[in-house]
Amino acid sequence: MVSHTDLQLQKKRTKYLFLIFALIGVITFGRLFQLQILEYKTYAETAKKQHWSQYEIKPKRGTIYVKDMDGSLYPLATDVTLNKAFVDLANCNNQDKTAENLANILSIDKNTILNLFKNPVSRRYIPIKNKLTDQETQAIKNLDDPAIGLEPESWRVYPEDTLASQVLGYVNGDDNGVGGIEEYFNNELKGTPGLYKAESDSLGNKILTGRDVSVPAKDGQDIVLTINRDVQVMAEETLANAIKKYGGKSGSITVMDPKTGAIIAMANNPTFDPNNYNDVKDYSLFKNSTISNVYEPGSIFKAVTLAAGLDTGKITPDSSFTDTGSITLDGYTIKNALLKAYGKVNMTFVLEYSLNTGSTYVQRLLGKDLFYSYLEKFGFGIPTGIEAPEGTEASGILNKPADSNDHTYATMSFGQSIAVTPLQMITAYSAIANGGKMMKPYLLEGKVVDGHDVGGSDEKPGKQIISEAAAAKLTQMLVDTVDHGEGHLAKVPGYRVAGKTGTAQVPDPNGGYYSDREIGSFVGFAPADNPKFVVMAKIDEPKNVDWAELSAAPTVGEMLQKLLNYYQIPPTENK
Repeated sequence: MVSHTDLQLQKKRTKYLFLIFALIGVITFGRLFQLQILEYKTYAETAKKQHWSQYEIKPKRGTIYVKDMDGSLYPLATDVTLNKAFVDLANCNNQDKTAENLANILSIDKNTILNLFKNPVSRRYIPIKNKLTDQETQAIKNLDDPAIGLEPESWRVYPEDTLASQVLGYVNGDDNGVGGIEEYFNNELKGTPGLYKAESDSLGNKILTGRDVSVPAKDGQDIVLTINRDVQVMAEETLANAIKKYGGKSGSITVMDPKTGAIIAMANNPTFDPNNYNDVKDYSLFKNSTISNVYEPGSIFKAVTLAAGLDTGKITPDSSFTDTGSITLDGYTIKNALLKAYGKVNMTFVLEYSLNTGSTYVQRLLGKDLFYSYLEKFGFGIPTGIEAPEGTEASGILNKPADSNDHTYATMSFGQSIAVTPLQMITAYSAIANGGKMMKPYLLEGKVVDGHDVGGSDEKPGKQIISEAAAAKLTQMLVDTVDHGEGHLAKVPGYRVAGKTGTAQVPDPNGGYYSDREIGSFVGFAPADNPKFVVMAKIDEPKNVDWAELSAAPTVGEMLQKLLNYYQIPPTENK
């Protein structure tokens, strides 16, 4: 028989037990409410991720091609697929052995690899080395180690190393072009990423019967440049030899087709290897000096001044001029380079022997406003619009008449008080060579579809800026300058060559010009009666010549000889 006291105790225990179960129920309900109502979206998204695998599919970057004379395509920049080695610790039974195998194959210290195994971000993917060679890849496959995996990766490579590097630019670690063609056509070359997205198991493996909503990547566009591979090699070799021979600091050679504006070669020295752009310490090496650096051109500019005089009828090649050796304007005296007075001479003589007083005479006949209008027609003071990243092509410096006195405009007539790029200068000479038409220089020849060049350049007819008659007269004067004047070092036996030398002084930031620094340049075209190419060489601060122009003229002559031989152009006169 249960006592009253025992019954009361049993009731208390039952009450407490009920309260405990009620409390557990409330806590459980509350937790379920939190999970199923308040945090539903979070856990639903987590569950969703656990059942789907996804990652971005990287597109293949477009290849940049150049051609040779036969039209064969050569890649100067292309993507290649190379393997990366990684370790999956979840499948690794013997870390020491795995590290030893990798160390032997990849020439990496074993302890370095073991250190990577400690506190990894992910046990399933520990990168060890990328850009494996074929031998390294095969050796890893031969190991048959389940802990070691291979992953294909796309890498930008430049098969010709430094060839045309400043024209090309490079691709950085974010797969974006930096400088040159790589940056200018980055959107076209880069392509559009795809997306791999498929149902997967808990280990991330695709379920064969599951859904797959992947979107393929769209590879980048392949393009073809106007540059001739063989001519680019010639230009770079010729330039390097010239800089070494004449003790120059740097320089450039540009080759242009005057009839179209196509750039056949554009060489800069010193240069860099875009495969190893991270090794470059001097960032100025990335600049394409042909389009980015400005300088006072010196006497090669006299051809532009005389072009304006001939086109307006202010002068003819035989117009006479009495040279007293100096002209004083605004309190400043202009003299000839050799400090000589030549007496009564004609305009051809002025060009042949590069008289500063003679070009000043022509500019004074034109007047400041008319002279300025011709400089604008020849493209000075504005970028050419060649394919170059925004902000990298220099405009040069062209003083307006209202902002300059007579002396300044007189010195502009012989290439001082004006700053130009080598590309602007060769483009102006191309207009003289092709009968007076101003062509826009360009680098893009076309695009490649299914392995075939389909063209696509935006070449447009040139604007007539001087008459054909004026261009023909000036061409003959430039031929006489090479045959009888200061451009004789650019002669090529058997061919009529037109051209002009120039020694440019280097301005001192503190005023005036450096007495021991000069820039030699020469622009020439051949055959003069039907020019196939215009060549400009610029040698910065040569040391082994008396006049800076004496380094550039023979360099252009050498380059012209190589071009005439390469294109098998018959001689135009007896040697």
